[in-house]
Order: sequence, then C-alpha cells, then structure tokens
Amino acid sequence: MAIKGNAYTKTTWAFEERPVASSKLNIWDDRLEAALELVHFLAAQVWSGTDGVARGATADDLKAVANSPATMGVLVEPGYAFISNTPYKLAAQTPTADVTAPVSNPRIDLVQAGLETWNISVKQGVESATPVAPTADTDSIALAQLYVRTTATSIKDTDDSTNGYIIDARDFL
Repeated sequence: MAIKGNAYTKTTWAFEERPVASSKLNIWDDRLEAALELVHFLAAQVWSGTDGVARGATADDLKAVANSPATMGVLVEPGYAFISNTPYKLAAQTPTADVTAPVSNPRIDLVQAGLETWNISVKQGVESATPVAPTADTDSIALAQLYVRTTATSIKDTDDSTNGYIIDARDFL
C-alpha cells in the first residue's frame, strides 16, 4: 500500500502469470515493498525541507521522560527525526545533563537534538516571573521544555506544584 497514495503502484505480476495469487507471493515481495515505501517517505521528507520527529512504531519517539527515581535530568527515548534536511537517529535512550534550580524566579529550559554533535542537550532559559522557552539552536530541533521552579529538586513527567516538569515540544512530520 502506498503512503498517502504517493508511492509506486503495487502489482502482483510474475513471469508469464497474471495475476499472481497471494498464496504464491513470498516474504521477499513484502520486504521489497516496505523498503520502497521507506525510501519514498524519506525522499519526500528531504525534498519538503520539513524539520521534525518522524512518527515510528510508538508515540514515544524522541520523547523526554523523567528519570526513575526522579533527578534534575531527563531521559530522551530513541527515535528518528529530520533536522535541516538531514536524517537524525537516536539509537538508544539517552540521559541529559542535570539542570540546576533557578535562584529567584522560575525558568524554562529546552531539551534539543542537534546535528553538530549528534547528541541531546539542554539549553538553559532565563529566569523570569513569566519565563519563556529559548529557541532551538541552528541545526537543532526542540524535543521538550523543562519548567524549573526555584524549589525544584527533580524533574517529573507532570506538574506537582513543587518540582520541575516536562512539557512536550516535539513537532511531528
């Protein structure tokens, strides 16, 4: 089956036999179809120039989640993305460096995936009564925002009114 009807037209023809019964198709045919679909999908992403996380088998692709037990850092799940027309792959769950709690006002930090070093980093925001998240660096995409309070001793998945918490910032393709 074609992705959104944009790929090649699938046929079931074989040498001197039309059409081929599905019972005569082999696994290789399905693998070839899947490979062609993937190539078509990747080429379309590169030509469109869109940055973002490629949806995969789960909704957790490149998702930032709290450590267990909770710390001042987070974990980023494996997944694929396109950054500046370049495929990006995070092969394994990756921890970020711990952030420090702000002194006088809350702050929003940005978890980002970058091409320059092919790693996950945290870009620190500015303390403010009404904090604003920083923008992603050049050749990077935003994965999550970390709302960090002055009283924070850990970063959690949800807001508990005391610690920091994660806000999903992924853009999907």
